[in-house]
Amino acid sequence: MNAPAGPLGLYARPTALALALAAASLAAQAAEPLSPPGAMVRQGEWGGDVGTYLIPAPFENKPARQWPMTDWVVLMIDHAAGTLTVRPLAENEARQRLAPIVQQVTRAAEQPGPSELKEVSAEEAADLFVRTPGVAWQAGSVPLHRFKNGTPTLQPELGYRFQMALNGQPYAFTVQNGFRTADGRPYGSGVQFTLEIDGQRYEYDLGGYGWEVSIGALGDFDHDGKPDFLFYIGGSNSGNEALVLSSMAKPGKNPPSAYLTAVGC
Repeated sequence: MNAPAGPLGLYARPTALALALAAASLAAQAAEPLSPPGAMVRQGEWGGDVGTYLIPAPFENKPARQWPMTDWVVLMIDHAAGTLTVRPLAENEARQRLAPIVQQVTRAAEQPGPSELKEVSAEEAADLFVRTPGVAWQAGSVPLHRFKNGTPTLQPELGYRFQMALNGQPYAFTVQNGFRTADGRPYGSGVQFTLEIDGQRYEYDLGGYGWEVSIGALGDFDHDGKPDFLFYIGGSNSGNEALVLSSMAKPGKNPPSAYLTAVGC
């Protein structure tokens, strides 16, 4: 999405203040994260028009009919019970469950133009389909961390270092806004996430709008003994979901393990 042009730029010579405001406006646009290695999709609108989901990065240059149908799992969060259930999908089931998405993406590529929004039930929309090659998912439910608010979700204070423990093993994390003024104040977009565990420090670029971010789930999703995160990142009229699996962490700056963006919501 492009920032709207203001009248100052059209009728007057830009001042230092105008240039500073323009820079802030550009930074306020949703930042793109580093390219995630995994894919994440939900049922909903995939036609490329208002309210659409965007094609996951690993599939951007691949016709929808050629999307791989192996190695998919469905993640189901029960907020009341505080659990996340993982269910691996056989190839035939994945093909059937993802068929509505594949059909919409294919139709949009072959016949560009507005389409009717696809209505899905709350149950259908809640299922999160994830494909992260190399991750050994196990079927079953895992407990989610409950924060002091009594729920598995939290809008973390930006810049605060949370010190936690999972099965007796300590770790810490920090969520920050990526763009800052010269004196260090956050003013724009780009979620930066830092995870400290086992004496190592891993940094993540989660993109999106940095001032609207919440943790939707925190727990050991893939049974590797380390914490995993599902983030919801909002701002303007876009929404993003970022999955961080600690088992995929590498030294240096990391992308999210999988990412899903909806625009024009």
